[in-house]
Amino acid sequence: MKTLEIQIKSREQADSEFIEAFRGGASRKKGVAKPEVHFTSFEAVRTLLTGKRMELLHLIREHAPRSINQLATIAGRNFKNVHTDIMLLRDYGLVQLTRQGKTSRKTVRQTMSVPYQAINIHAVV
Repeated sequence: MKTLEIQIKSREQADSEFIEAFRGGASRKKGVAKPEVHFTSFEAVRTLLTGKRMELLHLIREHAPRSINQLATIAGRNFKNVHTDIMLLRDYGLVQLTRQGKTSRKTVRQTMSVPYQAINIHAVV
C-alpha cells in the first residue's frame, strides 16, 4: 500500500533536516526517497486536509471522474471551488492530473488519480 507521510515538526528541525539532505545530495549519498510532506503545525495540516478536500480525494478514487467539472457535479459543489481545491491538492502531490487531449475547442480532458491509499500524520516532539 502506497502511503504519504505528513510530518509536523518545528521550523528549526525541518531546516536542519533539509540542510543535512542537501549536503548528502552534494556528496552523492544515495537513499530511497519516501513521499513526505512537512508542516510546522497541526493547524497547517488541517488547513490543507479539510473535510471537503478529503471528500474530493475519496470521490476521485471511487468515481474516477474525467474532468474537474464532472468531479464538481459528483460532489455537488461549485466548479471554481473544486478547481481551486484540486490544484492545491495537486501541488502537494495528493492528486495527479494527466491531460488526455481536447474534447472541444475549449475543453481539455484530464484524468485524475490519487496516488496514495493512506495518509499518515506524525507529530515530531
